[in-house]
Amino acid sequence: MHPLSVRDVASLLMIPVLFYLFLWLWLNSDPDLQPGLFDFEGDDTLGRESQGKAKDSNPDVEELEGQLDLLGERGLCPPESFRLDTMETCMPWLGCKDISNEVTVQHMLGQGAVKQVYKATWRGHTVAYSNLTQQTFLQDFLHGVEMLRNMQQTSHAVQLVGSCHTTLLTEYYRLGSAENIETILESEEFSKFNNIRIRLNIALSYLEAINFLHNSPVGTRVMCDSNDLFKTLSQFLITEDIKLVLNDLDALPEVNPEAQLFVKCGTREIVSDFVAPEQLWPFENEPFEDSRMPSYDEKTDIWKIPTVVDYLLGNVDGSDVVRLHLFKVHQQCQNMDPKQRPSAKVLLGEYKRVRNMLFPQ
Repeated sequence: MHPLSVRDVASLLMIPVLFYLFLWLWLNSDPDLQPGLFDFEGDDTLGRESQGKAKDSNPDVEELEGQLDLLGERGLCPPESFRLDTMETCMPWLGCKDISNEVTVQHMLGQGAVKQVYKATWRGHTVAYSNLTQQTFLQDFLHGVEMLRNMQQTSHAVQLVGSCHTTLLTEYYRLGSAENIETILESEEFSKFNNIRIRLNIALSYLEAINFLHNSPVGTRVMCDSNDLFKTLSQFLITEDIKLVLNDLDALPEVNPEAQLFVKCGTREIVSDFVAPEQLWPFENEPFEDSRMPSYDEKTDIWKIPTVVDYLLGNVDGSDVVRLHLFKVHQQCQNMDPKQRPSAKVLLGEYKRVRNMLFPQ
């Protein structure tokens, strides 16, 4: 075998370069003019049918997907009332007397800076019982309760059961927070749902929640308690039908550009490669001073979405295909200029377009 010449080596190296150049041009072209480079009609991973032949179906997955498509409002109760899945009728929110006389606290589920959370029972129904950890965070706790009270007309936030001073009762979710999503999907009970369709729908439920916060009944709210990936995921709970709902609402300041109302997430310097660039101290080689730190808006949430979604999509078959279709909009999410990032509503529409294209009903 003759040794390769420099020209031969250069020719071989040009092949991947030309491929990636073509891919980049395709991803940055008008999506309406894209020539169907990725046509997955024969890819069982993406659940497509080939040449009209019906593939084997999984009734469990189809049933769950039907539930996950209902990302809108749940069967809601009248204002200031609740109904758990184990209840037949709605009941008024529980007050101090109800909580004191009828709620039995069991074991601790977890603890954060603001709250201690316990598993508890009320009239045979399981609930989550939260107590203020320390008085220093009283205002944060009360803010979370107030946010929850104002966000009950949606399925994207945990259901309020009752409250009394520094005690809060909410719906109990046995699967825990979204930082456990990999463990849940890899478990024997849920492994049959560990596929790209379900994972994309989980990502959609996350985006639905962000879109709701940015268009909530109490104004545009920013998720401030989200300085790293797993802290962000810990703000959500996993429902029985494997979607995400907002749970921790203690740090949701309001943004209103028309009123020149912007936010700063805390008074300490944020040091993280997860947060948006405008959340970092901009004056290099100068000590941090909160009074000099510029404020920002809800587009900080948009910057974080690609990283969160990348984690939610996981490494299952087909996940890289979905990433390719979201590549362009994810680039826009992490534009250095916040004004150039898409809104949550626009981003959600793009995700639904990709889902409907890859998994037509």
